Amino acid sequence: MITTSPIVRTALETDIEQITTLFLHSVDTSVPGITFSTDPDYTLDKIVPSLQKRLFPPRSYKTYVLELHTGELVGYGNVKPKGGPNHDEDELDMFFVKAGLGGRGYGSQLMKAIQADWGERGLCVHVFQKNARAIGFYERWGFQTVEGAEVELELYMANGPKEETACLMRWSRTS
Repeated sequence: MITTSPIVRTALETDIEQITTLFLHSVDTSVPGITFSTDPDYTLDKIVPSLQKRLFPPRSYKTYVLELHTGELVGYGNVKPKGGPNHDEDELDMFFVKAGLGGRGYGSQLMKAIQADWGERGLCVHVFQKNARAIGFYERWGFQTVEGAEVELELYMANGPKEETACLMRWSRTS
């Protein structure tokens, strides 16, 4: 049996449907206790336009995908240049690995590629405080929580917006 390692590549706009499907299958893991997948506003036809704008804006954002040899996308992440709170560091805006595929090194492969390309000014990411698994992942990759930098992020649900606390984490090549 021959296995081929997945590749990290720059996302194409034609990847949007696969990325959206991956997002919809994985978003329930981003805030423990909140189930997005049963919300009528979280459907392919409603999320595609939103992710299209967020991942492929007419700016210099870069979106990466992790692609299996079969063509299936199993992860993605995007970076906003100077998108951090002080606009002096690059922001890892979204980072997802397909639910159920954790522990296979996919997230690490994707993060390694992103950190290799970015981080000249440092990278930051907002992570929901309830998501201990994600916080642990980022810590293993050298991100450190910035004390006192918590923010309330608004989640849009069919029954109205809901706020969740996110912590700010930072990484630099020297940390």
